[in-house]
Amino acid sequence: MAYKSLANFDVIPCMPNLVRGQPTSLKCSPDGKKLLYGLGRTVVIRDIEPSGGMIKAQLYTQHQYEVTAAAMAPSGCYVATGDKTGKLRIWACDNPEQILKLESEMFGGAILDIAWSPDNSRVCAVGDGREVYGKVIMWDSGNSVGDVSGHTKKVNSCSFKSTRPFRICTGGEDGLVNFYEGPPFKFKVCASRHTNFVNVVRYSPNGNYFFSVSNDMMVKIYDGKEGTMLKEIKPHAGSIYGACWSADSTQIVTCSGDKSVKVFKVADGGDITEMASCSLGKTPDFMQVGCVWAGPLILSYGLGGALTMFSEDCKVVATQYGHNRPIATLAMSNGKLLSGSFEDAISPIGSIRSWDLSTGLATPFTAADGTQKGGHASMVMKIGVRSNGEIVSIGRDDSMLISSADGIYQTKTQLEAAPCDMSCGGSLVAIVTVTKELKLSSSSAIDVVVPVRFEPTCVAVSPDDTCVAVGATDRAVHVFDGRGVHKFTMIERHRDAISCVAYSPDSMLLASGCANKELVIWDAKEGSALITGLQGFHTTRIACLAWSSTGTLVSGGVDSCIFVWTKETLKEKKPYATAKLTHTGGGVNALQFITEDTFASAGADACIKLWKL
Repeated sequence: MAYKSLANFDVIPCMPNLVRGQPTSLKCSPDGKKLLYGLGRTVVIRDIEPSGGMIKAQLYTQHQYEVTAAAMAPSGCYVATGDKTGKLRIWACDNPEQILKLESEMFGGAILDIAWSPDNSRVCAVGDGREVYGKVIMWDSGNSVGDVSGHTKKVNSCSFKSTRPFRICTGGEDGLVNFYEGPPFKFKVCASRHTNFVNVVRYSPNGNYFFSVSNDMMVKIYDGKEGTMLKEIKPHAGSIYGACWSADSTQIVTCSGDKSVKVFKVADGGDITEMASCSLGKTPDFMQVGCVWAGPLILSYGLGGALTMFSEDCKVVATQYGHNRPIATLAMSNGKLLSGSFEDAISPIGSIRSWDLSTGLATPFTAADGTQKGGHASMVMKIGVRSNGEIVSIGRDDSMLISSADGIYQTKTQLEAAPCDMSCGGSLVAIVTVTKELKLSSSSAIDVVVPVRFEPTCVAVSPDDTCVAVGATDRAVHVFDGRGVHKFTMIERHRDAISCVAYSPDSMLLASGCANKELVIWDAKEGSALITGLQGFHTTRIACLAWSSTGTLVSGGVDSCIFVWTKETLKEKKPYATAKLTHTGGGVNALQFITEDTFASAGADACIKLWKL
């Protein structure tokens, strides 16, 4: 059966991946206006700054395994991406269909870096091949035009000389910086040897020089044509994880685990002089793991997940925040979209972001002093907003947290048990726990604890605070009043554990979804089933539900599908519209209406998509 297809009109992309002790690869488009990186199975091409509206982003999700490298062709028309299995895909980024040009198995391990030749005809891919650490192929046919030999451990980085005669340089975990002539490309000489992992090698845009940076804190400059080392300096007190040339080939920016970003002048003959420096902070969050020079801006990515923008003299211009782990929950507060997730590059910590939907930029929730003190110590599971503006959240640290409307952590209450779910009405908050308890709160503390005989899975509070619906593994929905007194149980329809429940804005209807992929609409006051038989649409468990102010219902599933149900199509027992393959890596985790005809979805890919009915 065919339904109207939804199209997302905007995307708030995920941030790049983070692993402590490893560099994060950031690249930009040839015009320096877009940033390119990967997270999970998603490749992101996004504007660096908003221009007359939200930041625009393009997502590519056709890889079957985690994306580990990406690079855009000098023409700006194609992107080459590689995954952890050694598969290279080349696809059109200037076409909405993202047409696949080539798919090739490069070697039997993760592709860690990709470089294009300046004439757009050849692609070099290097990585953890175990026996073969890199190859050079023709981009249109996949035919080999050289191997990356001479390394004994995985190769972290490669770069093509931008002018003829073509050359390639590589750097690996064996500390070697190798130099290749071609095509066909063959090993010429070991240009230098670092005493630790080489993280980045890059040719200057004019092809005159290339550099290497390493965990040994050294920066080395080489002749671009012959591969001979010219100069070396040791400017950092920690591993250098990222580096990039300026567009005019006269400067280099580096970022380091010593929490600093530095800019160097490169003169004729390879002489290198430090011109500017910025130390970002003292905590591990400020360790810088990747950087790129994009037009007039320098971008550097920190271990705390902040993307900092600098001017050419290394002055901080702006800082952008987002998520790089699955988003579990969404909510609306004062016109801002709230999202909850976690960070774990340093130690597990919950993260809440407030999104400005006019720009696509986020503000992080913090303590009054700007730190994370008092926040959740683990993943944020659910966010709700009271009518007085207070923001309530629960986390896997077994706590309930009250935050102010402007995103300042205030009061944290331990729940003494692991929560399963939370819901917020006008002022009433309901939490169900794994210890078979329903906890109710109208303040910053738990006011009522109600033991239950069933195993709860989900909960919803009616907007008028008069009813609390609890879904359970016994396939029933149990309804309580606002004081925790049991009213009735709805049992006759579902065939598997209830997975989500949601009240309509007028508190008259209740929607419930289950692990058996069935959706039921109930009379919330009487407990009778009004609409049944909404089955056979989702192919796996229904994970989340959301109502609009006009009575439209949206359902999201682990199958990565979204279905929209209007009042009319609910009666007809068919969806109004659908969107498939919306979020990779685990499906749709959360839905939230923004206006009566637009809503947001979030999932395991750490992206937020905006949809219009």
